[in-house]
Amino acid sequence: MSSKENLNVQDRKEYKLSSFSIDNGISVLVMLFLITVIGIRSYLAIPKEAQPDITVPNIIVITLYPGVAPEDMESLVTQKIEDKVNEIGSVKKLSSTSTEGYSSINIEFESDVDIDEALQKVREKVDLAKPDLPSSAEEPMIQEINFSEFPIMQINLSGQYSLDRLKKIAEDLKDKVEGITSVLEVDMAGELEREVKIEVDLPRLKYYGISFGDVIKAVQSENVTIPGGSINVGTKKFLVRIPGEYNDPKLLENIVVKANKDNPIYLRDLAEVDFGFKDRASYARLDGDPVITLSVKKRTGENIIETTANVKQIIADQSEFFPPTTSVKITSEQSKDIEDMVASLENNIISGLILVIGVLLFFLGVTNSSFVGISIPLSMFLSFIILLVSGISMNMVVLFSLILALGMLVDNAIVVVENIYRYLEEGYDSVTAAKKGTGEVAIPIISGTLTTLAAFFPMVYWPGIVGE
Repeated sequence: MSSKENLNVQDRKEYKLSSFSIDNGISVLVMLFLITVIGIRSYLAIPKEAQPDITVPNIIVITLYPGVAPEDMESLVTQKIEDKVNEIGSVKKLSSTSTEGYSSINIEFESDVDIDEALQKVREKVDLAKPDLPSSAEEPMIQEINFSEFPIMQINLSGQYSLDRLKKIAEDLKDKVEGITSVLEVDMAGELEREVKIEVDLPRLKYYGISFGDVIKAVQSENVTIPGGSINVGTKKFLVRIPGEYNDPKLLENIVVKANKDNPIYLRDLAEVDFGFKDRASYARLDGDPVITLSVKKRTGENIIETTANVKQIIADQSEFFPPTTSVKITSEQSKDIEDMVASLENNIISGLILVIGVLLFFLGVTNSSFVGISIPLSMFLSFIILLVSGISMNMVVLFSLILALGMLVDNAIVVVENIYRYLEEGYDSVTAAKKGTGEVAIPIISGTLTTLAAFFPMVYWPGIVGE
């Protein structure tokens, strides 16, 4: 074999892998076209969120026992539940707080625990502790911490009319917003709830010899709908019911509490019935005015920007039916932060594309700078496809990673193109220069990229929520 043939064999060994795409140009162009189309569709379909959907391995058990001192809450409620919950093997840390009439137990599990299974175990242990709790204590509430259930926006309604009327408008809007598929639920705060109040006159009770229990029993037994079974009429069957629930609170005054020999004693003889409001459990104010606030929560994995846009469209459609003085203000809107972060990524891609092409155009010419410019959006499109297939949302962590990778991508592309340009100046044709220039720097570029990745790789094994 001649020395020239030996040189050719040596060259083929050096750039065999990197020259595959050059030898199959049509296939590569088709693949790039598919990556572009699928990448754009993936970018539009990826759920966009403020933060990653991370499961916090904490479960909180809250128990209310009004009027009980903190020391008694600790001994009568908190310790009883802690003794049972502490039997769960995967509990990492158990902490509690006992105040007047309030007990809170924070159960922290290992980060790799199945939160649904842990929640079920906590429920079982709390059920075992219930017989040991005071009978007057309220039912323990078991809650898990879920970042996806935090409100993505708050809708504040106000107007120059009563809160009772404003509540009806807020309820109608709440029902419309909850009809959106991507909305999990809508919480309402600051509203007034109607309540029938029976104010009993104590001297009259004593005069007639009637107790509070008699009044309560009379109201409960009268304000009820009784099922009456069914009646067969020919081939048809009809259900029978006796409606007894009161639609007008004033009709409660005619309830007979006690039937004497001479005349019955009505509820109106003992008390005053008023259709008033419950004691307010929440207050909402904006710019010094009372408002009713609707907190919108989206479902896990849904696009926060699209969800917010759909909610705003519902508000715009419903605003035509609002009274003239109704004011709607949106606060705590997370989609603005997401849009800013996404716009930042788009600006970085476009800015990087323009700057790289501009610099290379000055030094290497139009053709070489175009190749580097094309590599930037194509790499991003490929990343979007992988994110969508992997089920990863577009959040601040992912956006930061993409921007960081964009800088590395530009550096590597410049090195490759500059090396190819050097071979062109030495007299090689464009195909040979591309093969030799790419093959010569392929291993160093791969090694340099892996070195950067190695600096972040230990984070994969970072324990706890931060590692996740």
